[in-house]
Amino acid sequence: MKVNQYYKAATLEDAYKVFIDEPGNAILGGGLWLKKINGPINKLVDLNGLGLDFINETSEEIIIGAMTTLRHMETHPSIINLGQGFLSKASGSIMGVALRNMVTIGGCLAGKYPFSDIITPLLTLDVSLSFFPDRTIDLPSYLQETGKLKTILTKITIKKRNLNGFFKKISVTPLDFAILNMAISAFKGDIRIAVGSRPGVGQLAIEASKFLSNNSQITEDDIQKATEMILKEITFLSTNAASAEYRIALAKAHIKRGLMEVLTYES
Repeated sequence: MKVNQYYKAATLEDAYKVFIDEPGNAILGGGLWLKKINGPINKLVDLNGLGLDFINETSEEIIIGAMTTLRHMETHPSIINLGQGFLSKASGSIMGVALRNMVTIGGCLAGKYPFSDIITPLLTLDVSLSFFPDRTIDLPSYLQETGKLKTILTKITIKKRNLNGFFKKISVTPLDFAILNMAISAFKGDIRIAVGSRPGVGQLAIEASKFLSNNSQITEDDIQKATEMILKEITFLSTNAASAEYRIALAKAHIKRGLMEVLTYES
């Protein structure tokens, strides 16, 4: 990867003006996944020092600045207390501590990386993304958008719920990218299931989630049916890391375990 010029932004307005000035310009978050950008970068705009590294909690929301590191998220009480710590666990599953001290949540979300472990559990929550200069969008809608990002992600807002959560990452070693990851949340009968690294970016299993959410008394047969629905709704592919068949086998086993876990908490 080649960077022609580094630019340290003084304000968000300054960063935005420089970023959109030429198509070849890019935003520097944590900088760990920049090599995923195809072709050279004309001007790299650094957001450090703009006050985007924070986690604030209100009675209704958790608000996370885009430059907040995954390590900060992993260890923050607000994140640990959410859904039995499933979002903290997902943050802590990514590589080693040294890397998590550099990777930013904004970089992870803006890049829509198919191997992301943090996107999958966030999909099971009510999450909105705020962009400069003036744009807010929910996470599922953002992931469906295509084309180069033309605004700057500034914060992530999570609606607080006293929910039960489950997260599972499967990889060859703890320092490898996931072969598969999955997350489940349950809140007063509202059940959401997401699967990622399939090898595509995290995806909500909408039909299976609706099916379970509409059942007041969920049985083992219901869980089996929901699992079969997920395998039809979500696409699993083969890569050098794992075959589609292996990913499907992993999904079948761990989705059932995850559902049993969150439903046990609920009862």
